[in-house]
Amino acid sequence: MASKNKAGTTRRTAGKKSSSAKAPGTRKSGGTQKTAPKRKPAATARPGLVGKQKRAGRTGKQKTPQLAHELKKILIGIMALSAICLTTAMVLDIVFNTGPGAPPKQIKQTVKTVKPLVPDPPPKEPEPVKQPVAPPIEELETKTKLAGLKEKTGKEFVYEIFEKVEPSRKTPPKRPETVLPPDHSPKICLIIDDIGYDIDLAYALFNLEPGITFSVLPGAPYGRAIAEDLNRKGAQIMLHLPMEPVEYPKIDPGPDALLVSMNPDQLISKLTQNINQIPMAVGVNNHMGSRLTTREDQMNQIFTILKKKNLFFVDSLTSGRSKCLASARLLQLPFAHRDVFLDNFQNVTYIAKQLNRLVDLAEKHGTALGIGHPYKATLQALEQELPRLRKKVDIVPASTMAQIPG
Repeated sequence: MASKNKAGTTRRTAGKKSSSAKAPGTRKSGGTQKTAPKRKPAATARPGLVGKQKRAGRTGKQKTPQLAHELKKILIGIMALSAICLTTAMVLDIVFNTGPGAPPKQIKQTVKTVKPLVPDPPPKEPEPVKQPVAPPIEELETKTKLAGLKEKTGKEFVYEIFEKVEPSRKTPPKRPETVLPPDHSPKICLIIDDIGYDIDLAYALFNLEPGITFSVLPGAPYGRAIAEDLNRKGAQIMLHLPMEPVEYPKIDPGPDALLVSMNPDQLISKLTQNINQIPMAVGVNNHMGSRLTTREDQMNQIFTILKKKNLFFVDSLTSGRSKCLASARLLQLPFAHRDVFLDNFQNVTYIAKQLNRLVDLAEKHGTALGIGHPYKATLQALEQELPRLRKKVDIVPASTMAQIPG
């Protein structure tokens, strides 16, 4: 019994040993023991789940630094945008001088324009307006342009341009000094050019001195009406004939101007049209013309028509090289020339000096001719000086000055 138990025990033990001797993953095949692949634990038997868990773990770890990186980028962008805005503001401030960085000089000027808040002083009697001191006459005569009225378009209208005339070489020969009889006074002629733009000023000049001669521009908007009315009231009317200046085409004398480029037919046709626009004119003087008046052939053509129309000519003498006197002598046309420009500087004090200069010439030569323009300063100077001038000279129309040159 004991042996049996031993044997059974032995067998069981042997069976256990033999079973335990075998590796769990081995099996016999053809007498050769092969190792079976190891089984993965149950927890790793589902690879999909394991991958998701790993990725989930990595994502959770990466979220925090990625978010910080994004916030860092946003902050950098905001700082860059702020820097750009500040830089732009500084550049605009420097360019336009509108900010606190404006130059100190401009700040001082701005402060000066601010009126202090102080009570108004008690009213005082108005003081007489002081006229500015005019520069020397020699300096002012070098001016080559006179600014005039402004047309409806706002374009500035040029009354006259002229060259500086050298008396020693370019002007007509000086007249000898004349000794007048005791019962004869020196005579001056006052011609006001460029009539036709300011109605009120034209009538104010006539009411001030009816002996003024009015020279009317043919293209002026109110020229014909003013000329007809003043002529009925006894004023002498002339045609202010536009001619080409040296500065043409930069300076345009107007659509009615006589030009150097015109052939004889064109020149005569344009001249006739201008004369017909102011039919009550008894004489002609040139508006500008510093180039055309130096062309003797063309002045001969012009004077031929003036002689047929029984018109005299006054040379405004806008050029020292004028050939008008020679043409007038050739065609025996009644002729005179300007002695003084009254208002090439629009200042009452200066114009008063020019009027006195005109009187001095009249006292030396018996007569003198001055040309002015419809400026307010000219009217004011005449109002101031005429009462005194009338005691020294007689004011006569231009026709009395025109004589056939010898």
